[in-house]
Amino acid sequence: MSLSNDADHKYRSTMPAIDEGWWESVLAEEQRQYHVPGKARISSPSRAEIQLKESHGQAEAKSSPISEHDQARLQKPDRRSELFHSLQTGAQLKGTVTSITDFGAFVDLGGLEGLIHISELSWGRVPHPNKIVRLGEEIEVQVLEISKERNRVALSLKRMSPNPWENAEVEFAIDTIQSAVVSSILSYGAFARLKPGIEGLIHVSKMPLSDGQSPRDILAEGQEVQVRVLYIDPAHQRMGLRLHTNP
Repeated sequence: MSLSNDADHKYRSTMPAIDEGWWESVLAEEQRQYHVPGKARISSPSRAEIQLKESHGQAEAKSSPISEHDQARLQKPDRRSELFHSLQTGAQLKGTVTSITDFGAFVDLGGLEGLIHISELSWGRVPHPNKIVRLGEEIEVQVLEISKERNRVALSLKRMSPNPWENAEVEFAIDTIQSAVVSSILSYGAFARLKPGIEGLIHVSKMPLSDGQSPRDILAEGQEVQVRVLYIDPAHQRMGLRLHTNP
């Protein structure tokens, strides 16, 4: 995506339409470069295995007498079922990270496991879930959705803190110069963090590169830079930046 000086000028008075196709290609390229194999999860037992275990259990029940106390205990719903049916959307709970995959993290809520999708881990860009949470870490999460039909619980970590993008258009007005820290460098540009949860993309076309130079030739991760805000899309949590150099 290349913008002329005239195009840059219009950012001062209006927000341009976002080129969704271009942005999706950026995200696809980023995912390819930052791909980290996820942790394999243990698959659920097959129906045949469940039936085999049930048959085996029935055979044991016939050969081993069970007291009335044990029968009553076995008929009570287990802890997982109790917790599942007691959950409410919006509830805030503590849990322990039990597994991390490419698409998110699983959290044990005390006998019931829920999933934090990668999009709900942080208000900012997440290259991989293991950049945000660690195995065995205790975290506080919010219940987003409860699917009784699919027996699943969707969780959010980022909603435990205010959304920094709500005031981004005011705090980082278009055409203003802002301080930022380079968070990652890719072939097509670099991401710069203006504050926790707020990152913008400096596309290669918005860098003063000489012929044959790449973003890594002029930038380093952790480097403090000055950027000009070109556009803001709070709804999609996107920001376009230009690397600012003193004249």
